[in-house]
Amino acid sequence: MAQKTDLYPILVSYANKNNSPYIDINPFLEFLEKYAKKQSYDQPEWNKWLENRNVKFWAEVSNLAEDGKCELLTDTENGRVYLSHFYLELIEDSYSNADKDSDLPFPNEESLRINLPENQLRTLSAAEDILIYLEEPQETDIPILKIVFPYGFGSALTLASFVPRRFLEMAILKIRNYLQRYGNKEYALRKLSPQLQGRENFLKEEINQILVRPMETCRDLEEGKELTYLFWAHFCILVKNDVKKKKDYLSEDIAVLQSVSVVEALNSHYKSLANKRQEIELAFRALENQLSKPPFLYTLEQILQFRNPHGIPLLGQYSKEGLDSWIKRKTTESNNNELPVLLMVQGFDAERHFCFKDKMIPLCIRLLAEGRRLVTEAVSKQWRKMFLDYEREPAMEHDAEFEKLLGKLTKKLCPALAALLEDPKLLLIYEEMEQSQNPPSIAIKIFSNGQLVPYSSLYIIKRKEILADTRLILPFWYSTPFLTAIIAFFKRLWKRKKEITLARENDDTEALEERNRAEEIRAAAEELEASIVPSGYTLDSYLEELESRWSKLIDKKARENLIEDVKSLIRDHLRVNLKLQKKFQLTRKTISQMATSAIVRSPTLSAMSGRDSLIVYAELYMLKLLQNIR
Repeated sequence: MAQKTDLYPILVSYANKNNSPYIDINPFLEFLEKYAKKQSYDQPEWNKWLENRNVKFWAEVSNLAEDGKCELLTDTENGRVYLSHFYLELIEDSYSNADKDSDLPFPNEESLRINLPENQLRTLSAAEDILIYLEEPQETDIPILKIVFPYGFGSALTLASFVPRRFLEMAILKIRNYLQRYGNKEYALRKLSPQLQGRENFLKEEINQILVRPMETCRDLEEGKELTYLFWAHFCILVKNDVKKKKDYLSEDIAVLQSVSVVEALNSHYKSLANKRQEIELAFRALENQLSKPPFLYTLEQILQFRNPHGIPLLGQYSKEGLDSWIKRKTTESNNNELPVLLMVQGFDAERHFCFKDKMIPLCIRLLAEGRRLVTEAVSKQWRKMFLDYEREPAMEHDAEFEKLLGKLTKKLCPALAALLEDPKLLLIYEEMEQSQNPPSIAIKIFSNGQLVPYSSLYIIKRKEILADTRLILPFWYSTPFLTAIIAFFKRLWKRKKEITLARENDDTEALEERNRAEEIRAAAEELEASIVPSGYTLDSYLEELESRWSKLIDKKARENLIEDVKSLIRDHLRVNLKLQKKFQLTRKTISQMATSAIVRSPTLSAMSGRDSLIVYAELYMLKLLQNIR
């Protein structure tokens, strides 16, 4: 806390004395000297302003200016100090004794003896503008508001941070003062009883609360309750009619007229907020009802399209941000280390799906019912086809293989079910239900000892029954092992001969394609040779010329070995590329890329001084090889 001998409280005191935030520096320094001398007799700490007063003043005032508490103005000869928070602190101080000043009107420029510049305040009418101000964000950063009351009831200065709560508290205290005077409490009870017939007890409690617990009255108003709204609507009209009967208004009368204007506006505002909250609550209730209906599993895009029973889109009754917040809360909050009430299911496609926890088991059972039909039909169809082709598979004979087949078909035909069964949250929900005090009955057992039960148990199907049903719809000989064995033998034999014939035809076709491709490559190689080999050279003579450029070894044997190694490397590289590229197209670009790749991959060749000539050599040598391709 600042000491009373610090400069800022002295400046504030001086400004309050002169009722202006503008302080001329020289007169203030003279005042400071006189005041310090007077105070120093009893309080020696004031002596600090008697020595080097000017130096200390400028040091402290500069710090205050940096902190934003004041501004240094040069619009006069000796300069002035402007206290930036003067009006704010003055208005804030005027609200500090709200209970004591309850018989006075709200503070305004006249009562505070100030004249605020227009650019430092925002003017609002108590009847309309204040509602717009509360419903919409403040357009400017002006912290002072001027509330103009209707019927010539004056105005009030307040801070933006005081609206609405502190402004409302001050109004309720002034209304309490009205009720405490001249038997107004009994008058209000008598006049309002017919209008709130049947609610007399509530009326008495409401008026007693204003007198005894006014801050609780503010909280009731903020909640926007129906009875509270009705009481204040009638009460405000009663007070205005009562006071307006007078010819001359006392300060108490102006105070209560201003207060009921404030309460009327805020009562309407809070009722509107309560209605909006109720509308949002009903919309989210409709959202929950929709999510609780089949198919139980919804994407965010589907949730955004939900409508209420009257066909009105829910998005609009609540905002997109409100929906995101609701989803986040429902998917994260939990009690007793249990799963949240809303779960996010993901796995069978790219989108997130949402499902209530208590609907996950019904969803699983629903998907199992749909999957049973699809999987059973697929198994029957597959086995019927195999019987007709005189074939068999292990799944027909062994339960373990049958389970594998069911799992494979589930993933293919019922991806949502497969993803749900693999989701670990399903097991946790199942265990939570089993451990609850009143576990619900589950039509199908899904887990046993923490493990998923076999698919045949989930689908309630048996291998032998499907096998028997499939055989039943076929002619009798498909069920006679001896006949099927003989027919299958000859069918396999015929099939083998057909495969051999087809393979030969394919080989002939491939051979023809290979010959056609070889001809195309040879023609392209000859064309590229003509574009690369300079005039006056043949392919072989130009290759010898290039060899002399990149192979400069003196020893003849060593030079021959190097050339042969390079040729071998180029041949291997070309062979690999032809194998990898089944539809090889010979162009200037492809031959250049292959030659460069062959040379660069060898650290020894890549470091040779005649590398460019070596790359051209590799290109031409590949063309020479391709011209002889068969």
